[in-house]
Amino acid sequence: MKAFVLAGGLGTRLRPKFGELPKPLAPIGGRPFLERQLEWLRAHGIVRAVLCTGFGGGAIRDCLGDGQRLGVGLEYSEEPEPLGTAGALRLARPFVDGPGWVLNGDTLPDGDPWRLEASRWLTGAVGAIALYEVDDARSRGRVECAAGRILRFVEKDPGASGAAWVNGGLYAFSSSLWRHLRDGVSSLERDVLPSLAADGRLLGVRLPGTFYDIGTPAEWERAERHFST
Repeated sequence: MKAFVLAGGLGTRLRPKFGELPKPLAPIGGRPFLERQLEWLRAHGIVRAVLCTGFGGGAIRDCLGDGQRLGVGLEYSEEPEPLGTAGALRLARPFVDGPGWVLNGDTLPDGDPWRLEASRWLTGAVGAIALYEVDDARSRGRVECAAGRILRFVEKDPGASGAAWVNGGLYAFSSSLWRHLRDGVSSLERDVLPSLAADGRLLGVRLPGTFYDIGTPAEWERAERHFST
């Protein structure tokens, strides 16, 4: 199975700190974040990955090459223009050869990704999402489930305090996902996942631990503190 890493984000919120450096190459504990993601994949036996790049794609390719030094065989699917997360995956369809994982390029989760694929395969679902419990979900959208099936995604609400289960940015998908992706600009989170959930074809797998998301300066600092110790 391959992993598809969505590494094409503009990273505008990190630019005051890192300038034009592509967000997936932002240093965490002295190393590019994307290197840490690929090593995490390799540690779980995932040794093939497709990097879905956009902004800064050339710099990412120059940094990682074919992935040999990290023990992960890399292929590249580069957007000619920003296509959104679902659009980037649709562009990478030629690389699909079976079920695979999808990982946000600014997210590093705890837990075993094979639990997602096992749950997805056993139930025949199109996809399974890694869910993590957070103490305060005001800055993140909540995910509501029943009997393991995702019912709906609730947009972030600054007024809704308290703990909740949230999307950790790690997915296991059947190859049939790509039939639900359209050409052009679209969002996996807004355009595709809610539709799959409404059809009962999407699982939520609650994993222990946490995940690190470097999409904002505050989250980057949290990851930096963890990986620098």
